[in-house]
Amino acid sequence: MNIFHAHYHYLKESASILLKQCLDGNNDAVERFHRLAPFAGLSKENNNLLETLQLKDAFSLLALESGYASWNELKSALDHAAETSSLAEISDQFYPKGFTTYWNIWFAKYSQAKKVLVEALSTKKKMFLLPFKNQFFLVEEHFVDSIGIPHTLPEWKTIGNDWVHPNHVKAWLVLNEKYEKAAANRK
Repeated sequence: MNIFHAHYHYLKESASILLKQCLDGNNDAVERFHRLAPFAGLSKENNNLLETLQLKDAFSLLALESGYASWNELKSALDHAAETSSLAEISDQFYPKGFTTYWNIWFAKYSQAKKVLVEALSTKKKMFLLPFKNQFFLVEEHFVDSIGIPHTLPEWKTIGNDWVHPNHVKAWLVLNEKYEKAAANRK
């Protein structure tokens, strides 16, 4: 699985869901669209403006929230990472040999891991979601520190401590580069 291509498809699905939520009058979704200039006055009551929303607007919003000026720029960044990053094809690179002494929780499904991560973060517990082959695992700060991507890096908070489907692509790609360097130095 190429994690960058998988995240691109995840974002496409997220855009569809976001648009549907907005059209259904979900306050949080409507509020998010205020970041786009044409929709600054968007509200559930403003049907004329609400009816002009299209999927391309949801793509634009997700690109902006991910640190990019456009959806095409976001897609280009993910495509570039998919082609050039040593971390693109997920195997065991986030669980290097010799790091089995750390406490972690394993999951077969991303949705289960994400739910536990959200619960942990809501109680101020520092957890990090990482991929391993076709599985997912949650670790504490000591683990990410030891593999070379310190929990104190501000990008972790920006991506929501989720390496698989991060909140912010640009910050994720910065962390990706830092981890590639750390992994290369470990060899």
